[in-house]
Amino acid sequence: MRAFSIVGLLFAAVVLAAIPVSPQVTPRGVELSVDQAQAYTYRRARVTARRVDRRVYRHTRRAVRRGVY
Repeated sequence: MRAFSIVGLLFAAVVLAAIPVSPQVTPRGVELSVDQAQAYTYRRARVTARRVDRRVYRHTRRAVRRGVY
């Protein structure tokens, strides 16, 4: 029985170490929140830059048509 409890304790420690959980103190007490990675990859940067460039181009084209520029 003792070996099972030690193995169970080690397994629980490994699982808790692998999950990105952070305790946060709130007015209602302590809450556990799961952190999520928000990676900003090269592809995402390219897509965002392209979208911004298209938006700027469209706004400039509309401004020229309206006579602002």
